[in-house]
Amino acid sequence: MRMSQLASVYQGIALAGRGAGARRGDWELRVVESGDLPVDGWLETAGLREMGFVRSSRTERYLLRPFDVLVTSRAGSVRVALVPPGVSRTVAGATLLVARSPHPETGMGHWLWYFLTSSHGKAQLARRLTTGTAITFLSARSLGEVDVPVPPTHELDALARIVEGSEAAHTAAVHAARIRREALRDALVADVISRASSDA
Repeated sequence: MRMSQLASVYQGIALAGRGAGARRGDWELRVVESGDLPVDGWLETAGLREMGFVRSSRTERYLLRPFDVLVTSRAGSVRVALVPPGVSRTVAGATLLVARSPHPETGMGHWLWYFLTSSHGKAQLARRLTTGTAITFLSARSLGEVDVPVPPTHELDALARIVEGSEAAHTAAVHAARIRREALRDALVADVISRASSDA
């Protein structure tokens, strides 16, 4: 099925310029741009910059929801991220496209993200890129034309649990590897300092 049949696809909110969809106000929101997306991971909201917006129904339509899928619209390379379940007060900027399943609780958001980060999904996205003078573009329309194989509805929830388990294991492994690397670095530096002190 086409992505547009499975999710609504729209561009993030413009923050400046003639087409700006946001006006400055005292409603503090986090803003996600293309540079904030991890490589094939889940969105990390900690550390995102914050901006003040005027609270309106128009701005509220751009608030991200759990399991939205974010895709870079203007970047050197395409990145895709899944919005985590605890997201709040966060909007996507104009450098991103948002794909929102009407039924994210079924696991469809997980599946769309998993497919788009697969080699098959990446190949489809690459074929739909338009190259400008110094940057590549992906339009909401082009993202909507991506063909997505859809598993049976009754399998989606189980697939979502597999995706979450895989991501949790990956995060834990990366954290453990980082701790080992830092421990080795500190041990080697301490050993060199100790030997240098004893030789002095």
